[in-house]
Amino acid sequence: MQKMRVGYFLFSMLSVVLTGSAYGAKTGLEEPHQSLNPNIEEHVWAEETIALPDYPEDEDLLEFDVDLPGSRFRYFIDTKSLGYNKADGIVRYTLVIRSKTGVNNVAYEGMRCTAKEYKVYAYGNGKGVFRSMRKPQWKPLMDTLYTRYRKDLWEFYFCAHKMVDRTPEKMIDAIKYGRFERSEIGFH
Repeated sequence: MQKMRVGYFLFSMLSVVLTGSAYGAKTGLEEPHQSLNPNIEEHVWAEETIALPDYPEDEDLLEFDVDLPGSRFRYFIDTKSLGYNKADGIVRYTLVIRSKTGVNNVAYEGMRCTAKEYKVYAYGNGKGVFRSMRKPQWKPLMDTLYTRYRKDLWEFYFCAHKMVDRTPEKMIDAIKYGRFERSEIGFH
């Protein structure tokens, strides 16, 4: 019994010495509000300058599903314009919404996955040319009858939680071969 107490005492003292030396080491974080990156709070997000893509051609359009039963429209992404810029974290794409009568509504948009926002940079003028917006603004994604496609693009195709390495090829694969379902990404 005496040997166990001595062993326990020696173990306890050794633990205190080792722990104390670990705490005494300089970590670079001596104050509660210090950071290894002192400029972390000063970081200001900035969007990269963009150029409008070529107007979409029918052979480059890839149709995607929208959770909107009875929709009178079909939704397409121009695979040639789809891109992700790591520097500003924006997925940019040309969207084509086609009515049952064959009329196309075309827009070049951007989506910020982390902020859950979108921006329309330009609209198609019906003559195969983009017209830039005068002052495009970031707006929150809304789940409405008319904008449901953006929510689905964000949730299932462009910003899916499992899509860590976001590339145009992976986003196209998500559209072609089936979107990520919530049960597959850990949400129930």
